Amino acid sequence: MSTLRAGDPPSGQVETPPGLAALGTLVAHHAAAGLTVTVATEGEPQPLASAVDQAVYRILQEALTNAARHGTGEAYVQLYFGGSALELTVANPTLAGDTGSPGRGHGLIGMRERASLLGGTLAAESRDGAFRVQAELPYGDQRQ
Repeated sequence: MSTLRAGDPPSGQVETPPGLAALGTLVAHHAAAGLTVTVATEGEPQPLASAVDQAVYRILQEALTNAARHGTGEAYVQLYFGGSALELTVANPTLAGDTGSPGRGHGLIGMRERASLLGGTLAAESRDGAFRVQAELPYGDQRQ
C-alpha cells in the first residue's frame, strides 16, 4: 500500500516550487500560448530568500496568466534589483472597454497576501488602457 499520490515522484521527494530562475520557462509557456512577453532587468541581481524567490515566481505566474486572459496579447515584465528589495512590474494593454476591477479576483488577493507575508507590498490598477501589477519584495535572509 502506498501513501503517495499517483503523480508523486517514485523517491517520495517533493520538488521545490519554482523560483525566479524558471522565468524563462514561464515566459516560453505563455509565448507558446500566444502571449508576447518582454522582460527587462535592471540593477545587480541579488540572492533571494527561498520564500521570496517562490513568491516572485508565483506573482509573475498569476500576473502573466491575467495578462493572457484579459489583455491584448502582450505583457511587459520589469525586474529592478534595488538596494534592499526586488521591484517587479507586470503591465499589459487591456481590451477596449475593459474597465477592470483590481482587487476583486482571488488571484490578485493571493498576490497581495504573498507580498504582505514577506514584508512587501503589491498594488494593481487599471488605467489609461493598461493593467499594471507592481510588487516590492525585500530580499530576505539570503542577501549577502
